[in-house]
Amino acid sequence: MSSHEIKNEVYKFFADIVFAKTGIFYPEKDYYRLDSRINNLMEKYSFETSDELYHAYKNSKTADMETYLIDICTNNETYFFRDTKPFDALAKDMIPAIQAQYPHETINIWSCASSTGQEPLSIIMSIFENLGSATRFTFDATDISTKALSKAKSGLYTGLDVQRGLPIQLLMKYFEQKEDNEWQAKSEILSKVNYSSFNLFTGPFVPEKYHVIFCRNVLIYQDTENKVEILHKLAKTLKPGGFLILGAGESLIGTKTDLAQKSLQNSMVFQRPNETSTAA
Repeated sequence: MSSHEIKNEVYKFFADIVFAKTGIFYPEKDYYRLDSRINNLMEKYSFETSDELYHAYKNSKTADMETYLIDICTNNETYFFRDTKPFDALAKDMIPAIQAQYPHETINIWSCASSTGQEPLSIIMSIFENLGSATRFTFDATDISTKALSKAKSGLYTGLDVQRGLPIQLLMKYFEQKEDNEWQAKSEILSKVNYSSFNLFTGPFVPEKYHVIFCRNVLIYQDTENKVEILHKLAKTLKPGGFLILGAGESLIGTKTDLAQKSLQNSMVFQRPNETSTAA
């Protein structure tokens, strides 16, 4: 099916569902990006036309249908040690600074768009390799995609997955090879992660819970209003002195927060000041 065979009404309908549930914004000029998703839905639920699919979702949509739509409309592109600088900054600068400020606390870390788990495991390997496995921390990893979370929880990766960014010495140290060239993350790193479902657009945020938050390559898919709202909530979720790590192409330009921009290990990070509160 080509894009011109899909009515604008159908594009808008599915774009509106995705926006309402996730905040991911598909402007009219980007409706073509929904083509493959709509075709995927048609194949999944055995509809011949996009109009049939549209009427089914409009009149008799089930929870499973909605979940599947959200799964295929979220971008789960990820790989191990994606842009290595933030991991260096975490282990060499952020955690030592937090340990100095909170010497008696266990460090709380959150990967709030953890996808299929490569980022959380990369963070844990960085901590183990630089600071030792005795470092006291808790690790929450969340995502909106149930499919991505299922893979993350399994800790099972293909040969292609582990070839993307994972150094061979860390592969051999922290993973076990299984059949069909699959690799299983060892329990010493996988068990450190508490995976759960979370929607950054609608989920409840706990004030001053985390010392470090990774929220990389998420806000680029939000419109300005939602981006500002999510940043405001993330800032309040940080403890004073805590750090927020965004994607390499993301910034706080055009937003108003109390977070201070810092360069650590040639990586741009954002820190909640100690002297002011970001509470509303």
